[in-house]
Formats: sequence, structure tokens, C-alpha cells
Amino acid sequence: MIAGAKKYQTDNPTQVDISYLACKTNDDTPCQIAQIQDSVTKGTKAIVIANMGPGVMPALNAAKAAGVKIVLVDNNLPGFTPDAISATDNDKGGVLAGDYIKTQLKSGDTIGLMEAVRGVPALDARINGVKKELAGTGINVVIGGAETKCDAATGASVAQDLITKNPKLTAIYSACDAPAEGVASSDIVKNHPLKIFGYDGDPAMAQLIADGKAVATMAQSPMKMTNLGVQAAVNMILGKPFETSIDTGVTLWDKSNASQFTSSWQ
Repeated sequence: MIAGAKKYQTDNPTQVDISYLACKTNDDTPCQIAQIQDSVTKGTKAIVIANMGPGVMPALNAAKAAGVKIVLVDNNLPGFTPDAISATDNDKGGVLAGDYIKTQLKSGDTIGLMEAVRGVPALDARINGVKKELAGTGINVVIGGAETKCDAATGASVAQDLITKNPKLTAIYSACDAPAEGVASSDIVKNHPLKIFGYDGDPAMAQLIADGKAVATMAQSPMKMTNLGVQAAVNMILGKPFETSIDTGVTLWDKSNASQFTSSWQ
């Protein structure tokens, strides 16, 4: 995402000053709240943010009240009205993932769905779309108990728990790639072969697919999200027209094309 914003800055060097902020983990809400508040204090005109969920909404509302333009990237935030959003249509992406998984499994197979962070709409949609598409197919769907938090080690743990509870498990699908990578790279698959599906478009996942250790992932374009999100924010600041809803799309990576994406985010 930072690379996408920096590309915009490189292509348009004189338009605005851009600062880059990141927390150490994907669920450190207090850190992100502090960054939003600090940005407002420093006189920032626009914030382009991959929000961590409902906990940051009061800080974003306060920023909007102070006149700061807010562009959400990656995740929508129910109850909050941004000035623009640049993201994957994860409802559509989840359905497409489920539609593909149907072609790889058969009636009687069992797939475990590994949730990421419950309550984050973008992540929930990736699970709900798959459930919707697999309903009535004869494919058994079970849900992992713990959230993976998009963490590889946690993903391996959740997968092991799924296998313990469902000895005939044939596949897993993760709402983000890192947990799927954790499963594919673990000893779990030596003892219990699984068809592994993810969602994100991580180069490490592309390598696992190219190596035959995973089946597919639905690839987002984080570079597009921030590149086009920053463009919208800049246009707001400069009083130019801008898109309020930017769909950055998803692309299926499987054995046929994964080797093209093993070295960089798109």
C-alpha cells in the first residue's frame, strides 16, 4: 500500500506532501487512533487510511468535524461516511472465490473456512461469499473456531484444530493469505494433505501456488487502492473532481498464472 502511495507521489511530485504512518500489527487500534489524532493536530488536509474497524470511528468522525477529508482504502467502515473509498468489492470477491472453489471440490468434501477479524466487513464478506456459493453443492462447510488475525502461525493452529474436529477435512480457505501460507508451509500438510485457498494476492502465496503447495488465491491490488485513493484525496484538496467509490478489482491466481506474481505486489 505504501508503494502505491509513493508511486503517486513520484508521478506527481509537486502536488502535495505525503506522510506515511503504520502500526506494528493489524489490530493495534489505539496506535491507529493516536495516528489519526496526531495527523489532525499537525494540520493534515486529508487522511487515506486502511482502518482497523469500529474502534477508530470516533477519531475519524472528529477528524471529519475538523475539516479533514477521509479516504478509506481496503476496508469500509459501517456507520461512517467517508469522502471516498478505494477498495476491493469483497462481496463480489468472496462470491468469485466460492465459485472457483466449487470447481476444485466435489460433493462430500469438507472445507474449513478460517475467519480473519470478525466484524471487519471486508474480511467477513470474503467468508460470507464462499458460504453463499457452496450452499446446496453437497460440499460440507465448517468454520474455524479462533480468528486468525491474518497471522501465519495462528492460521496453522486454527487449521490443526479444524482437522482435529473434522478428520475428513479436505480443504481450507482463509480470508487472508498469511494464515493459508502458514498451513501450506507447516508439517500439518505432511500428515493431512489439504487443498489450500487464500485471499489477498501475497507474493509468498503466489510462490506456494506455483510450487503446487496451494491451489489459488483471490488477488487484490493494494497498490491500486492507495494509488487511486491518494489521487482522490489530492483532488479533494485541490478542488478537482474525484471518484467517491473506486473498485480496484480482484484477480484469480492459480497454477496457470501464479508464477507471474511471485516477486511483487500488484
